[in-house]
Amino acid sequence: MCLPGVLSRMRYSTRENVHVDRIASAWLIKRFVDPDAEFVFTTEATAISGAVPFDIPGADLGHHGSHCTFETIIERYALNENGLPELAAIIHGADILPDSDTTLESPGIDLAFRAIRISCNNDLEALEFGFRFMDGLLRAIQERGLR
Repeated sequence: MCLPGVLSRMRYSTRENVHVDRIASAWLIKRFVDPDAEFVFTTEATAISGAVPFDIPGADLGHHGSHCTFETIIERYALNENGLPELAAIIHGADILPDSDTTLESPGIDLAFRAIRISCNNDLEALEFGFRFMDGLLRAIQERGLR
């Protein structure tokens, strides 16, 4: 579902060589903020004209305080899907190395995202694979909560 006020066919830019926070944040944007989102990548940590920057230093949708980009997006868009708080804690620990012991899952998730990046030919392919992984991860968290 697209949130009110979000234009369709928006472009979002981030740094190339995507990893945990960039893949998870792109998934969050695509699944919960803007289903028509398109993603472009920059070799520098700078925004691309006409695109909404994320996980780029200084971006509104980036690291703020102790929050990683994934957590910032959840907060900015007031996302409250069942399982997202638990998923945010896992992504936080996988992205912020000093907090890697935040959850039991975080170190393994970091490794899984490294495998995604290494096994894909480019960033768009990594996003595609990562989106399926994130869909499954959220579903597993939701099912775990039902027990």
